[in-house]
Amino acid sequence: MIAQIALWEKPVKISSVEVRRLAMPLRRPIRTSVHNFSHAQTVLVQMRTDEGVTGTGWCFAFEAGKAAALATLVEDLATIYEGRDPRAVRACFDAAWKDLNFLGHAGAAMIALSALDTACWDLAAQAAGLPLYRFLGGDKTEVQTYASSGLWLDRSIDELIAEAEGFLAEGHRAMKMRAGRPDYMLDIARVRAVRDALGPDITLMVDANQAWPESIAIRAGRELEALDVFWLEEPVFYTDLEGCARVAAALDMRVATGETSYGSASMKQHLDARAADVLMPDLQRMGGITEYLNTCTLCAAYSQPVSSHLFTEASAHVLAAQSHGLMLEHMEWWDALFETPIVVAEGAVVLPSGDGLGLSVSQAVLQNFAVDR
Repeated sequence: MIAQIALWEKPVKISSVEVRRLAMPLRRPIRTSVHNFSHAQTVLVQMRTDEGVTGTGWCFAFEAGKAAALATLVEDLATIYEGRDPRAVRACFDAAWKDLNFLGHAGAAMIALSALDTACWDLAAQAAGLPLYRFLGGDKTEVQTYASSGLWLDRSIDELIAEAEGFLAEGHRAMKMRAGRPDYMLDIARVRAVRDALGPDITLMVDANQAWPESIAIRAGRELEALDVFWLEEPVFYTDLEGCARVAAALDMRVATGETSYGSASMKQHLDARAADVLMPDLQRMGGITEYLNTCTLCAAYSQPVSSHLFTEASAHVLAAQSHGLMLEHMEWWDALFETPIVVAEGAVVLPSGDGLGLSVSQAVLQNFAVDR
């Protein structure tokens, strides 16, 4: 203990922030009711101290041009972090937050900040000699999760069933399908086929990706309730909080939303409107772990469960420190980025035991998927 205290009191300084662009290929192209893409265009941050310790964070876009713009913003904000003590992570965040006043606390500015904030939390936990989830006050060593890397709109029913069975073989006990076709009954038929194939003991979610008007969302939701769907995600356009609240009130099934909103202030608007039964903050739209934690505190005050969106590797630590954390989204897009991917066993993500995020970036990936600046 004395050695740990001495380590914490020793001066630490962020000496450099390296920003790289990577085109992370997906297992196969993905289509939703909103998007169609084949790569996660990733901006990777490696934040180093004067002792050579590295903290890792990342953000992304679907298009290379937008990722280039994010990288420029990250590099600009990185100068705020250089020379500071990473253990003062909230003070670092506050300085960056203040710097973003003119651009505003939404959109690309928040996404760029998230990569730096996540890397800084990684460094702070490493300085304390603790896994991040323990540094945040948690003691869970695993978090219930659901598979989200498949079951897309462009799959045939046979492909959906094969993917679902593959998720079971990988250790998942919950998974999410996409919906949002103009004829919602086609979605219902697809969900029914997967439910029949999986049986009643597997948890199944459905994500409409904001595709439906309120009236259709309610009709579709009632059909999905009969198929024992765990939650209906983003049933209507993300800014329609009143409409989403009416959908949630009309259904016995949970409604989940929040992934497309920025910062804890917007999440409070969801909570005040009773827009959903579950909020699912997106790490990069929160601006990183700092605002994700602020949102978790708000959700606790409103007695509302909190989940996650993407960024499995970092979000797992945040949810492990929440008594009201519900389910972690498991997305494999960045598995290859790390030497050892996140482990799933019996329906749960097992938290890494190493300090900080507990992850090491793959040097092969840095070489093979690099994008010239």
